[in-house]
Amino acid sequence: MTAPLTLRVYDSLTYAQHQGWACVFCSASLAAGGRSVGRAVSADGRDSIEVYACKQGCGGVTPPQDPAHEEVR
Repeated sequence: MTAPLTLRVYDSLTYAQHQGWACVFCSASLAAGGRSVGRAVSADGRDSIEVYACKQGCGGVTPPQDPAHEEVR
């Protein structure tokens, strides 16, 4: 089993990452598609948003193989 991904804190995301337009890990454009990698949580823990990453992984981060994470087109 792989270790869980550490997601960025909601408050530190760029506008594009917050909107799901950019990878949460490397900030690359997701115009060609991406995949859900979980939720980023606000610093106070009260808010969270779903975040997305490159389809093929990036910066040494391999996307989870969990079937609950659907590919986004």
